[in-house]
Amino acid sequence: MSTTTIKVDRAIRDRLASVARARGTTMGVLLDAASRQLAAEQQWAEIEAGYERIQRDDPAAWSEYLGELAGWDAASVEPDAAAAEEWPEYNT
Repeated sequence: MSTTTIKVDRAIRDRLASVARARGTTMGVLLDAASRQLAAEQQWAEIEAGYERIQRDDPAAWSEYLGELAGWDAASVEPDAAAAEEWPEYNT
């Protein structure tokens, strides 16, 4: 893995170092976890924005989408035996 340097305010660096030290890890590992969390939050924000856009711009398509979701209702679906075998921890 290659590394690089970023310029941050000294107070930010010190705060990151303090949190990393308290967690028994490095600032690199801490920043990796934080960046992954931020990326996931951004992805979900974009998904939510897409839902809002289709509701606003194409109500008929949104209604169709909701109809498809209703068809996927877990209560109306037969159990998947293959999945039950693959993930026995979820069978209880």
